[in-house]
Amino acid sequence: MGAIPFRIALPAGLATTIGALPQLNAIEAARIMRHWLPGLPAGPTIDTSATASGGPTRSASGGADDLENVRSFLESLKGRLDPIVLSLTGPVTIDLRLMQGGMQRVPAASRALELVTRQARLMIDLADQLLPGAPVMLFLEEPGLANSMLPTFPLAPTEISDLVRGVVEPLSGDAMIGVQVDGRADWGLLLRTGISVLGAPVTARLETAAAELGRFLEAGGFIAWGAVPVNEPLGSGVDRLWKRLSALWAELAQAGLDPLLLRERSIITPAASLGEFGVSQAERVMKLTAELSERVFNQVVGARLSIGA
Repeated sequence: MGAIPFRIALPAGLATTIGALPQLNAIEAARIMRHWLPGLPAGPTIDTSATASGGPTRSASGGADDLENVRSFLESLKGRLDPIVLSLTGPVTIDLRLMQGGMQRVPAASRALELVTRQARLMIDLADQLLPGAPVMLFLEEPGLANSMLPTFPLAPTEISDLVRGVVEPLSGDAMIGVQVDGRADWGLLLRTGISVLGAPVTARLETAAAELGRFLEAGGFIAWGAVPVNEPLGSGVDRLWKRLSALWAELAQAGLDPLLLRERSIITPAASLGEFGVSQAERVMKLTAELSERVFNQVVGARLSIGA
């Protein structure tokens, strides 16, 4: 049995990002984040890449320097007591990379768990040291989990579950642990791994796991809706994005989910990381994310007032 999951209260529709930001130094990235998404600022991600021989590699953002970038981000928020977001590459993605590099199945899984759990613990402890009292939401970025619902996926469902649980259980008493996938996945499986937050694009067919999603939200979980696309034209405003998100929520409500709970337990994010974007493009995405977040919050406030809550 793992620790009792760490829970935090969040305003409905709070906006953040998950994963890499444009190639900026940590101080400048933190400044941009505080400007556009101050309610739930996200720190630099850590790429927990590893070679098939088990040694850590240098990531695009600096490898061994990544933790120092996180430190700089946290120091820039000195005195903050509200939640923050951190992220790192998750165990399934690392496991797949190790196997592709030639490592055998069992040692690859063991090494992936070791690497990710150790790095995640370092990040949580660093946040506790520099921002005592600020709750941490830690996302495991899992691009490798895209299409994991297909029978041709290289890992069995039990292997995926064991990898995610193996990281979540020892850490869930100290931070809200989430998983973010930037494509379709076996959502029902992930929602049963003990995570507190699930991040996914709104186009990733979350409605296929409506029953599990309802139970997850009722138990206190959050969904980080990847509602601002990163691979299509953004348009001039949020109306189209709002209609898309609202249509999905309407479909889930028809499937039996509480429409107010869907909104109350929502976080609004871009559909994927912004690491390949230029600064102006990333700021445009953040602006739309913030505007969409505001619409969600206002809708929830209006709904509560209408029922006298």
